[in-house]
Amino acid sequence: MREAVASALAELARRDERAADTARAALDALAPDQELERLNQHAVQRFCWFELPVRFQDSADEQLFAVRSLGSLFSLLQLYRYAQICSAQETSSLLAVYSEDHAAGLAMYERLMWESGVEPPDLPELTWGTAVGDAEIRARDETSAALELAISLGDVRPGKRGWRPAQEQFTRSFLTRPGRRGLSHLDLVREERVRAWLSSSAHPHRQRLWPLVGQIIAGADVPRAADRSMAPLQRLLDLAADGIALTQIGYISPGVVRQMCADFGWRTTPEPPRSETDATQLIALHQALRGMRAVRRSGRRLVLTRRGRQLREDPEALWRASTETLCRTGGLEQAAAETLLGMLLSRSPQGGGSHERRRESDVEAAERTLTESGWVPPEPPLASGRHAASHRRTAEAASDRVRALVMAVCWLLETLGLLGEDDGAGHRELTAPGRAFAVACLHQSAVAPRAVV
Repeated sequence: MREAVASALAELARRDERAADTARAALDALAPDQELERLNQHAVQRFCWFELPVRFQDSADEQLFAVRSLGSLFSLLQLYRYAQICSAQETSSLLAVYSEDHAAGLAMYERLMWESGVEPPDLPELTWGTAVGDAEIRARDETSAALELAISLGDVRPGKRGWRPAQEQFTRSFLTRPGRRGLSHLDLVREERVRAWLSSSAHPHRQRLWPLVGQIIAGADVPRAADRSMAPLQRLLDLAADGIALTQIGYISPGVVRQMCADFGWRTTPEPPRSETDATQLIALHQALRGMRAVRRSGRRLVLTRRGRQLREDPEALWRASTETLCRTGGLEQAAAETLLGMLLSRSPQGGGSHERRRESDVEAAERTLTESGWVPPEPPLASGRHAASHRRTAEAASDRVRALVMAVCWLLETLGLLGEDDGAGHRELTAPGRAFAVACLHQSAVAPRAVV
C-alpha cells in the first residue's frame, strides 16, 4: 500500500509539486504511517470538516487547497468516494463558514456528519459518550465502518425516506452481534463503563459495590410483576391525565391524597392525611414522576407531559423510566440512592450474612457509609469554643440531609411494594421485583455515558 501511495504522490508531483507536498502532509495527519486499509469515510469527513479547519490555523483558501490536493491523491489511488468528499461543494462551503463563524461551522459539521449516515446514531440501549474508553472507541469506529459498507451496498440510503430507522436497525444488529469471547460490542462497552463507574475516585462510596459488578453489568429484565409495582405511579398518571388540582404552594390537593391512600391502603400520620406532606407515599410518587419529566405544573394543576402520556400507556416503559431516574439525579441524592440499593442487594434474600453493626437501621447504615466515603462531614473533635460548635451544627445539618435523602428512596421502594416488612430494627429486604428494580437502577447509572473524564 505504501508503494501505491508513493507512486500516486510522484504522479501528483509531476502535475503540481505544491499539491503533492500538501497532500502528503494531509495524509500523514489523517492516516499515520499511510495505513490506507484503516481509513474510512467517517475519518475522512472528520478530517476535512473538523480537524483541518479547527486544528490548523491556515486561511480558508489554504485549507481548501489542502482538501482539493488530498482529493486529487485519493483519485489517483482510486479511492473515489473519499475524493468526492474532498471536492464536494459542501466541503468548500463549510470551510468558508468556519472562516466567518466558528460556532456556525461546528453546527454545520455536525449536521453534515449526521446526514452522511456514517455517524453511529444513539440508541435506547446505548448513548455514545464523549469521555470514552478503548472498547467504546473501537465499537464506534467499527460501527461507522460497517455503516459505510451498508450505505455502499444500498442497505442504508441516507436522505431517502425511512433511512433513519434503517440506520438504527443496522446499528443495533451490528452492536449486539457476538464477537470475541462471545461478547458483543454493546456488552464490552457496558462492561467498560461499569468498571470505570465503580472505580471513579470522585465517588468512593461505589467501592463497596464491587461485589455486585457482575449483576450491575448484566442488568435486569422487566419482571412480570412490573404492572403491579407500577400501579401507584400509573394511578397518579391517570389522575394527571385529567389534571390534578394543586394547592397554592404546589402540593397535590388533599382530596386526591386521601383518595390515593384509600385506594392503596396506605397508612399515614395523621390519618386521614390533611395534605401531601402527611403521606410519604405521595411525596415519593410525585417526586419520581417529576424526575421522569412525566408531569408538570400548569397554573394550579398537575398535568401530563408528552412523555407522561407515553408512559401511562406502557407499564414496562414506566418501570424502565423509574429505574433510569432514581440513580441519575447527580450529587449526594444519587450517592444516597446507590448506597442504599447496593446495601440492600448485598444482603442475602434470607437476611443472613454478617451481623456486624446489626443494631444499625438501614437508613443509619447507609448514612454511615456515605459519611465514611466523604459525603458528610465527620463528627467534630472534642473541643470547646465557637468553631467546634459551628462545625458540629454543620455536621448535624449535613447528616440530617443525607438521612432525608436515604429515607426518600425507602419511601419510594416501599410505596411500589419493592421492600418486605420491617424486622423491628429498621432492616428491610428487597422483594423479588425489588431486587430486579435495584439492579436495573444501578445498571442504568453505571452504563450512562460519561461527559467528562
